[in-house]
Amino acid sequence: MSDHSGSYMLNDIIQMLDDEQVLETIGLQKTQQVITKLVQIATREYDCNAGEILEGHTDRLHLCYCCLADTTDLESGLCRSCRS
Repeated sequence: MSDHSGSYMLNDIIQMLDDEQVLETIGLQKTQQVITKLVQIATREYDCNAGEILEGHTDRLHLCYCCLADTTDLESGLCRSCRS
């Protein structure tokens, strides 16, 4: 069972970093690297849910919540490959 509260907390932190323009300051590529590492650690070590962490952020970050691919071809947060 996923740690839903942890996932939503991380989602809120991503939103706060965006609101404070931290993500804009470090740029898209570095943001993708940091967020990808955050999601990998949270899902692997703390049983968080990647979809909940990235909900509302996938289009802006160009990240698929399922495979963490860098793509602009997203529908509901999923890349073409993960939608198939």
